[in-house]
Amino acid sequence: METTNAEVIELSLEKTIETKLVQSNVTDAVLSALKEKYGNMKLKAIDDKESYLEIKVAARECAKVRTLAVKVCKEGREEAVKVQKEWIATEKRVVGKVAEVEDALDAEIERFDANVARLEAEEKERQESAYINRQAQLTKMGAVYEDGSFNLGSASFEASLIKGSPEETWLESVLPKFQAEYTKIAAIELKKEQERVAAEAETKRQQDEFEKKQAEFKKQQEEFERKQQEQERIEKEKQHQIELAEQKRKSDLQSKRFSLLLPFNPSGTDVDMVNLWNLGEEVFDALLQTKKKEFEANQLEQKRIAEEKNNAAIELAKQEAIKKEQQRIAEEEEKRQAELEAATDKTKWAEFLKEIGNVSFFDMKSTQYRAKMTAARTKINEILGL
Repeated sequence: METTNAEVIELSLEKTIETKLVQSNVTDAVLSALKEKYGNMKLKAIDDKESYLEIKVAARECAKVRTLAVKVCKEGREEAVKVQKEWIATEKRVVGKVAEVEDALDAEIERFDANVARLEAEEKERQESAYINRQAQLTKMGAVYEDGSFNLGSASFEASLIKGSPEETWLESVLPKFQAEYTKIAAIELKKEQERVAAEAETKRQQDEFEKKQAEFKKQQEEFERKQQEQERIEKEKQHQIELAEQKRKSDLQSKRFSLLLPFNPSGTDVDMVNLWNLGEEVFDALLQTKKKEFEANQLEQKRIAEEKNNAAIELAKQEAIKKEQQRIAEEEEKRQAELEAATDKTKWAEFLKEIGNVSFFDMKSTQYRAKMTAARTKINEILGL
C-alpha cells in the first residue's frame, strides 16, 4: 500500500513539473527543435564572420530556453525545500516527545543488561580463578592433562567439569577422588622408595667392600711398581752416567778438532764441522793437513788478488784525478773563452799576446832546427811588438 502511494505521489510530481515547463513553453518539442535547427552548426572557416554571427544568434536562442527551464525548476525547488523543512521540524518534534519516554525505558534496560554482564563476568572470573587453583592442586598431586581431561590413576574428570563445577561439588565429590588416588600412588611410591633405599644401601656396602679389597690390591701393586721403578731408575742413572761420559768425550774431542780445523776452514767447505768427533784419528790428521795447505794456498791467492785490486784502485784513482783535472782545465778554458767573447777587442788582443808570450823555446842540437827555432823566436817577438 505504501509503495502504491509513493508511485502515485511520484507520478503527480512528474505531471506537475511537466505542466510548469509547458506553461513556460519548455517542451520536448521545443528541445527537439533546438537540436534539429542548431545541433550541427559549425564555423565554415576559422575566420568566417558570417557563420560566426549565425552561431551567436543560435546560442542566444538556446540561452533563452535554458533560462526559462532554470527559472521554472528553481521555483519548483523552493516549494519543495519549504515542504522538506516542515517535515524535518515535525520529525524532530515527534521524536523528541517519544524520546522523553523511550530514553528512560532504554536506561532501565541498560541497567539490567549491565548488571547481568557484571554478574556473568564475576562468575567467569571466579571460575577462572578457581580453575587455576584446581589445576595447581591436581598438578601438585601428579594428575596429567590429556585429551581434555585430568587423569590420576583411576580418577578422570573432564576439564570443563573441573572448571564449571560449584565449590561444594569440587570439594565433596571431585577432589576427594583425586586425593584417594594420590594417597594410593604415594603409598606405592613410598614402598618403592624404601625398597630402592635398601637396595642402594646393599649396593653401597658391596661397593665399599669391593673398593676396600681394590685399595689393598692397589697398595700392593703400587709397592711392587715402586720397587720396580726404583730399580729401573738406578739402571737408568748408571746408563745416564755412561752416556754423559761418552758425550763429554765426544764433546771434548769435537771442541779440540773444531778449534784445530776452524782457522783453516772457517766456512766449513766440504767438511761436516758438527761431527768431527766421529772421524778416525788418522783421517782427521790427513784432513787437517789438506785444509791447512788449501788455506795457505788460498791466502796467497787472496793476497795476490788484493794487491791486484789495490793497484787497479790506485790506477783508477789516478785516472779519475786526471779526468777531473782535465775537466777543470776545460771548464776554465771554456769560461775564459766565454769571457773573451764578451770582452772588447783590446782585451782579446792582450789575452792573445799573453798566450803567445807563454810559448816555450827549446835548445836544438842540429843546425837546421836551431835556425828554425831562432826564426820562430824572431817572428813571435815581432808579434809581441805589434
